[in-house]
Amino acid sequence: MITRRDLHAPAQNSDGTLGSLLRRGPVVTFEDSSLREAADLMAQEDVGRLPVVRREAPRRVVGILTRSDLLAAHRRRLEELHVLEPGAIRSRIGQA
Repeated sequence: MITRRDLHAPAQNSDGTLGSLLRRGPVVTFEDSSLREAADLMAQEDVGRLPVVRREAPRRVVGILTRSDLLAAHRRRLEELHVLEPGAIRSRIGQA
């Protein structure tokens, strides 16, 4: 997988091939993995996005999971548990 970081590395030659940027195999998560498992994998591998694949077809990408997706899901969970009122963070920021 090639990342934005790879593309913007100062040592990269703009005439090089995409293959020359590959440094490791892809880190992926499965569509039946939990959000916790995906978050742990992101932290372990120091990546901000994970391709989502099916276990029975691991070369077929069915989506991309981002840090923002994880945070949005966590926020919804907190709201469902009534730890946060809906919109509480946004309204506090707007009042500052």
